[in-house]
Amino acid sequence: MATTAQPVHALAEPVSLSPTKWAWTDSRNPSASFVNQAGDLPVGTSLDGAGKAHTRRSYVTLDLTGLKGQAVHLATLNSSETNVTDCSAAASVELWRTSTIKDNAAWNRAPQEIERLGQAALGAGSWSCPSGFGFDLTEAIGVAVARGDKALTVELRIAAASEGDQRLGRSVQPPRIGVSGNHLAVASELKLQYPDGACGTAAKHPTAGSYSTFAAKVTDADAGDPTNAIFAVWDADHPEQRREFSGGTYGGGVFQASTDLSGYADGTLVAWSARGYDYTDYGPWAKTCYLTVDKTAPAHEPGVASKQYPAGNVPSGGPGVAGRFRFDAGGDPDVAAFYWRDIVGHTGVVKANRSGGGVLEYTPDTSGLASLYVTAVDAAGNRGPEKNYRFFVRNTSPYGAVDVAGVGLPSTIDLTAPASETTVMSYQLPGAAEVKLPVTGGKASGPITFTQVGYVDIALRAYKGTKMIGQSKLSVSVSDEPAVQSAEFDVFTDQVEGKTGSFTFKPRRSGVVAYQYVIGDGSGRVDAGADGSAVLPYTADTPGFFNMLVSSVSADGTVSQQAQYYFSIIPVRPHVYAWGQSDSPRRDGVGISQRIEFDSQLPDLTGFVYSFDGGPETSISSNGNTYAYIDVTPAHAGDTTVVARAVRADGSRSPETRYTFQVFSGPIVTWAPAGDVVINHPVTVTFKAALPGATQFRYTLPNGAEDLTVPVGADGTATVTYTPLSPGLDTILVRSVGADGTESEQRRQYIIAKDDKVTVYGAWNEYNPTGGAGIPGNVGFYSQLVPNIVEYRYHLEDGPVIAVPPTPDSTTTYTEITPTHNGLNTLYVQQVLPGGELSPVTEYRFLVGTATKVVSAQYAPYVWGGGAGVEGTFEFTAGTDGVVSFDYQFDYGDTKNVAAVNGHATVAWTPSEAGSHNLVVTGRRADGSTTDQTSQYLLVQY
Repeated sequence: MATTAQPVHALAEPVSLSPTKWAWTDSRNPSASFVNQAGDLPVGTSLDGAGKAHTRRSYVTLDLTGLKGQAVHLATLNSSETNVTDCSAAASVELWRTSTIKDNAAWNRAPQEIERLGQAALGAGSWSCPSGFGFDLTEAIGVAVARGDKALTVELRIAAASEGDQRLGRSVQPPRIGVSGNHLAVASELKLQYPDGACGTAAKHPTAGSYSTFAAKVTDADAGDPTNAIFAVWDADHPEQRREFSGGTYGGGVFQASTDLSGYADGTLVAWSARGYDYTDYGPWAKTCYLTVDKTAPAHEPGVASKQYPAGNVPSGGPGVAGRFRFDAGGDPDVAAFYWRDIVGHTGVVKANRSGGGVLEYTPDTSGLASLYVTAVDAAGNRGPEKNYRFFVRNTSPYGAVDVAGVGLPSTIDLTAPASETTVMSYQLPGAAEVKLPVTGGKASGPITFTQVGYVDIALRAYKGTKMIGQSKLSVSVSDEPAVQSAEFDVFTDQVEGKTGSFTFKPRRSGVVAYQYVIGDGSGRVDAGADGSAVLPYTADTPGFFNMLVSSVSADGTVSQQAQYYFSIIPVRPHVYAWGQSDSPRRDGVGISQRIEFDSQLPDLTGFVYSFDGGPETSISSNGNTYAYIDVTPAHAGDTTVVARAVRADGSRSPETRYTFQVFSGPIVTWAPAGDVVINHPVTVTFKAALPGATQFRYTLPNGAEDLTVPVGADGTATVTYTPLSPGLDTILVRSVGADGTESEQRRQYIIAKDDKVTVYGAWNEYNPTGGAGIPGNVGFYSQLVPNIVEYRYHLEDGPVIAVPPTPDSTTTYTEITPTHNGLNTLYVQQVLPGGELSPVTEYRFLVGTATKVVSAQYAPYVWGGGAGVEGTFEFTAGTDGVVSFDYQFDYGDTKNVAAVNGHATVAWTPSEAGSHNLVVTGRRADGSTTDQTSQYLLVQY
């Protein structure tokens, strides 16, 4: 039956194939022909009206010429039964590929069966009867197209084993064939890209060197199908050595790829070809091309000579002055061309003539020392030694500058000639005629008019009479943004608010009739006078830093580029600012010092006068700065006003600034002991009302219930107590409530609670045994209460209590302890607070292993000591009971063993060289079991 094809990248339009010829044969009439007759096609055995049996087979021929050049991805033959003798009988209908249908085809002249293509189970057991059916012809049609067959003939019949069964006779509609294919990408126009050469035949072909580039054009009849090329190369005498490689896009459907031919001997005949692919199917291989490998490069540097630019340091010619450089192959007949390059990156190729020479027309761009690097190249692309031809270019090119007036307005160009014999200099704008200027004293000037904005490259030339002796390029930026000037306002002079003045706009484009401008939030337009300029009166009534944008408008409506003009206006009034207004949570309040800052940029500023909250006027000096500040204590919550004026050296005062800010109305919160508190120690918290008439405080304490209340005392305060339970940040929330229900803002007060216990750090832990009995190690005591502690006290197991003073300027104090036994050990640590109070005990539990203690006076671990050839002794002390000997290794060498006496042993070691070394020691018990391993990193002094 029909199947579904795999997804493809791109396919040709599906096509339907109709039979071009069809026939059926009848066993009852073996010589009768039934070719191209109308009607359905009979299949199998059925009885006629006289009760005689007829066995029939049907044939169909399909035209495949329309599929030429395609890969077939899906092809199906579909038909439907039109009459079935007995639907209760199961029929096996077969499809065969046969030879062609002859015009006189009959039962005894039937097309020859070649291969069975498929089988369809019809009748009993099928989903319906009569029913449709289909066959997958993808492979059959694909193979036929690839084989070049112009047609395919198929046969429909009942399987031979049951073909005579009279119940199986049926007729079917002429079949319909649908085909989906993909046009194959075709490679053509094969050539050598490098070295340049034709495809070549076995008898006549180009040569190529060790590294060559091949090219091929790839076309695909399916529009929009992406393509690429695959190349293949092989020794023509050894096709089994064929290798393939991919290409890359070169443009215009041409692909190229390079490969290394150095593995072939000189003179080897190499074959190559290419094929296209479209990421779905590979196309056919193109014709075979040939080349001969030539890896022998020219042996000598080419000769180079020039009359205009002779070799050496004698200045000659000039920038822009062309010269002829003659190349000579020196009699080498294999030289086909000369490759050249200069010091600025220009390159080229000059073909060799019959005599082995060539001529390069070359024009230097700059003056000074120059080089041409020339290489002889043979037809295979092999390059010989490179010749460095050095010459000196005389400085004859003019240079200059342009005072750019704008667009459409005459600018001035000034030119200078470095060559004394220069009589004329010229300039030439792109697309315009050359303008020549007479030279006087090595200088020339003239008008130049630009027609557009942007960067313009101006060609400059110097002449001696009519002979051009030097050339250069002058790049100029042309803008038509108007010129803006002001005697009063500019970026260097800060004017005070209220200053009056004006701006003058001047055109930098012809035909200007007006100017449009934007200053701050305002904009406008001012008409230009007859000379194209305009004056804009301006009063600086708004302080700030301004970027004025100005454009000119021409009579034809052209708007120029925008000019940007910066100036600054100082506010006449001082700036006043109260600190802490944006803090979260708010920390200001009644009775809390409040900082207020005054600032002014006025010239000759000496200070400020101010009044706070309706108080008397007070003076404050700025001490030569632009600012000053005061610290005040608000006496009430809510609106508080500061009135300030700036004072200048002449005693004049600025207009006043009235600045009103809000004093936070939340109650003031204090606590004792002040500062950071300690957990498990009571803290007394005092609330002080900031609003008059408060009768109670509503508050929440850490770890307590919400919305507690406490009455306000006669002095406006109340006191509560809480005990911090854990280290961290405690939060107290409180607000005051008046008799009339008036509530203050809620104060959020943070209090830092510190841990009263010591935290212990060490090399041991409670989960993995570490070290051994008798092996010391460091522990660290960390306290949040430093520096307010007297000392640390600790004891290991039931050992004596040891006091350790805290390390100055550190929250951690380190000390050494030595475990006395294997297994679980416990260290008990407390800290002593001022007054002699002891903190709770911290228990530091840790597991001690069975590792051996190793001590050396000469080679302590991680410490440079001793030296090459200097003996050192190492004392081993067992870290557990029952150790009878020690296994040890230096530098992972042979393991040695030394007997233990009462758990001790001593070994000697003499390092042979300086640097880093390793020691590994393991204790061994009488039963053969071993202890934990001790490893030491030893450093031997150089």
